[in-house]
Amino acid sequence: MRWVNWKYLLWLVVATLWTAVCFIAPDFIDNPVNSLRSLCTVLGFIGACSIAAFLLLYVIGANRYVTAVVLPVWAVLGAALAFYRVGYHVTFTPMIIDVTLHTNPEEAMGVISWQLIAWVVLHLVICGVLIWWRWTRINVNRSWAHMIVGLLLFTAYVNAKYSLTSIVLEQRFPCNIGYHSYIYFVSFQREPETRVVPNYEIKDQADSLTVVFVLGEATRADHLQLNGYERETTPLLAERRNVVSLPHIFSEHTFTDACLPYILTRADSVHTEYQYNECSFIRILGETGFTTAWLSNQDKGKPYASFISESDTVVFVNAGKSIYVYSQWLDEALLGALDSVYQPRPARAFYVLHTVGSHWYYNSHCPEALQRFQPTTTNRVVTNNSIEQLTNSYDNTVLYLDYFLDSVIHSVEDQCALVLFQSDHGEALGEEGCYLHGHEIPGVQNPACVVWYSDKYAALYPDKIKALVANKDKRYRTDYLFYSLLFAAGIEAEGDNTAYNIFR
Repeated sequence: MRWVNWKYLLWLVVATLWTAVCFIAPDFIDNPVNSLRSLCTVLGFIGACSIAAFLLLYVIGANRYVTAVVLPVWAVLGAALAFYRVGYHVTFTPMIIDVTLHTNPEEAMGVISWQLIAWVVLHLVICGVLIWWRWTRINVNRSWAHMIVGLLLFTAYVNAKYSLTSIVLEQRFPCNIGYHSYIYFVSFQREPETRVVPNYEIKDQADSLTVVFVLGEATRADHLQLNGYERETTPLLAERRNVVSLPHIFSEHTFTDACLPYILTRADSVHTEYQYNECSFIRILGETGFTTAWLSNQDKGKPYASFISESDTVVFVNAGKSIYVYSQWLDEALLGALDSVYQPRPARAFYVLHTVGSHWYYNSHCPEALQRFQPTTTNRVVTNNSIEQLTNSYDNTVLYLDYFLDSVIHSVEDQCALVLFQSDHGEALGEEGCYLHGHEIPGVQNPACVVWYSDKYAALYPDKIKALVANKDKRYRTDYLFYSLLFAAGIEAEGDNTAYNIFR
């Protein structure tokens, strides 16, 4: 086998093992492992990422000049990301790029330590040894041909029909560097101001009003105690006055990117084009005197990124989290942002709290103190858990939502205020062989909706409260929210009617 360059192959194997152990494996540090099967699953994911790394290193190492330039960058990025993954439980996301580009020197120095510097220097030394080895001991003929072949193999691998691309590769080193950079610089930039504002009319806007819209994630209506569920999943809300649950909301779409434009704009099943050419209710509220803020415990997807930009203030409380991080990731981080984003609170204030809610991995999104339903899930692969475990862990997230909403209400209960919770979609817990969301089945297409109003709000708008109570058992689609929220704030938008408005 004269065509095989064994010296170069050995160099590639060593460089790949270095990358796999030091840069890729740390990304899986908090994956739940409770059996040999789950361990093999995690090792398989690490192996899949290592194959991608091998192919990229094949490209980088084919030409020694490219090796000398690119491999140090590889070492610094890999070492830094592994350090923050282990030490801070954060991963590389588009929001991390945004934070990095918009931070100040004082904030940057707060996350740079001597341990980080020492870790990076260690890997630069290893990198230096690999570069010296490549320059002095290995000769690769026709290096550019090898680079082209390597790029073709890498492209074929990450785009293979049955590859793990959508599950693993795009989210892990080294592929996550290119993928998330592309998502940020191409998809997350502010769109030109081409969206039109639908006609609206101010009707009976209060001089002082706080509206909090809690945008839920994967909370299904039939798992709320408020809606007759046999478990006590909403005990705090059940004890509160002025709480109205609407159990019959229908979501046409079953994943966040598709759901949110229908919630935030006038888009519906008839006028789908509104999601592309009209603004959200956030801009209208801003134009009518509300100070607005988007406070998020998720990242932002391209279909709704421009709506976030309509807010006066945007805060991402956990920019380094993604659905592939299995460490604790709790919505209560939003409570501090809600209290501090505007001090003192404006006379007319509007907040969106975008929660991580009941997203998988459920245990990560509920503190241990509230994990009352046992046994819970122990495996990151959803189907490796029993239905009982899935249901228990999921219900624990609903119990935590109860605590979260009660805390939000507590922060505004002495004001003229309204808190409206609407989940984007529900969640499948094994029904019809389906799990998580993205399925058009009842549990996923029936998201939870809860409204709370203060006594001062009820005194100011008694007719709206009377209508809300009368409408609570009616059936609505999630596109009710645009009109209802504006009407609750004293604004009537074009197209508003009783079919879309829970306050009429």
